[in-house]
Amino acid sequence: MRSLSLCLVAASLAAACSRTGTGAGVRTDITARMQSAQAPIQQCYADALQRNRKLRGMMVVMFRAAADSGQFGDLTVARDEPGDPTLRQCVLGEVGKLKLQTPQRTSIEVSYPINFQPTK
Repeated sequence: MRSLSLCLVAASLAAACSRTGTGAGVRTDITARMQSAQAPIQQCYADALQRNRKLRGMMVVMFRAAADSGQFGDLTVARDEPGDPTLRQCVLGEVGKLKLQTPQRTSIEVSYPINFQPTK
């Protein structure tokens, strides 16, 4: 059985958020929430690999953390190298369950890259 690797790219998030004036605390909160979804997103990928063992690539998920609640919503995929609709819907479903631990007064737009790579 193949194992798999999933990389949630926090460095890109930090760079993207720094241009918008989002503070380090908010970036850390977003990264922590996305890390908490790593296992379910890995399961999405494992299921997708059962359908296509060559599936790999970068997916960039865009979402908005709502003002006051911090709930992640308005989810879209800006880049979808794997190109698997079931994987895409599964990932969006998992990210949509998340919300910031410390909600902000204004909404926050986020682009979050996820790299899907099977390992041997």
